Amino acid sequence: MSFRVAILYASVGTGHRTAALALEKWFRLELQEPEILCIDTLSFSSPIVRGVYTRSYLEMVRHMPHLWGYFYDSTDDLSTRNGVIATLGELTEKINLLKLKKILGAFSPDVIIFTHFFGANAVAEAFAPAIPVCYVNTDFLSHVFHRNPAFSAWFVSSEETLSQYLADGLPGERVFLTGIPVDPVYSSPPSRREARLRLDLDLYEKTALVMGGGIGVGPMEEVVVSLHEGGFGVDVICGTNDNARGSLEDRFPEGTGIRVHGFVDDMPCRFAAADIVFMKPGGLSSSEALCIGTPIVITDPIPGQEQRNSDYLLDRGAARALFDYRLAADKARRLLSSKKETARMLRAAKRTAMPLAGKEIAHIVRRLKGQ
Repeated sequence: MSFRVAILYASVGTGHRTAALALEKWFRLELQEPEILCIDTLSFSSPIVRGVYTRSYLEMVRHMPHLWGYFYDSTDDLSTRNGVIATLGELTEKINLLKLKKILGAFSPDVIIFTHFFGANAVAEAFAPAIPVCYVNTDFLSHVFHRNPAFSAWFVSSEETLSQYLADGLPGERVFLTGIPVDPVYSSPPSRREARLRLDLDLYEKTALVMGGGIGVGPMEEVVVSLHEGGFGVDVICGTNDNARGSLEDRFPEGTGIRVHGFVDDMPCRFAAADIVFMKPGGLSSSEALCIGTPIVITDPIPGQEQRNSDYLLDRGAARALFDYRLAADKARRLLSSKKETARMLRAAKRTAMPLAGKEIAHIVRRLKGQ
């Protein structure tokens, strides 16, 4: 009888879905013909609830990021998790996720894994402890909502995150330091030459990759202008931000050395082909970049989870920060001209990267069900 895994994510941003899809691939690679159900919990909620979770988040991080940071930080304590906000959240989940629970019941999973906490309480109440309900952290530090005692196990991304769980009094034998799950291709990524050939890029051009995360926020245009004026070829990934993409395409038509993209599905090649990456420090995208080892420069982290990710990467020496967007080209030249500095960053990236996180999670989950 095959092993059945339900992987649940919420379509808030793009990282939670990316982690879920990476886990699905690892389970198919590591387990013998598993049955996998990979679904968006928000797709089972009412349009009003979906709007609150997705549109309010997008509007805040695009237009009022400091408000989002205040909300994220001010709710990060045990009293909030057990207070009114959590109670309202649990009630909303129970009302909106009846169909999801029916689907899970019919699927009869051996284990349920969340990469976002939406729906977790309602599902854990219905299925745990008979069926393990696990949580995968997708940032380098956790929020108290991730450290919910309702889960049967947690998969965390760093020693600091592990310490957060233990400080809450959660059982250490149920918290596993695995890293953030990335696509299996990151365990054996393409070389710089191979990636450039695949993307039809000049093998010798100094190339920077500029990213605004899956939702395409941040100072991409200012960074691109500086790099272009500094003689760099630039790949720009705008994600789902069509306005940013249109503005960049108008300013930099084809033939200027600026290649503008929306959402792409070949990020391993994009990372590998670049000499340097200017990016926002999302947990998933940062984990992917670390696996490649291309020097990372952090631009304008969103207060809250991205600021914490930024602090973590800078503390590890695995990234550098850009403080003035107009000086992006100068920052890139100084980093790339120092072999000692780039070698130091590469070593830090290798120490921090965990390309086999998904593989480890698959095997631990299999053992959990056996127990």
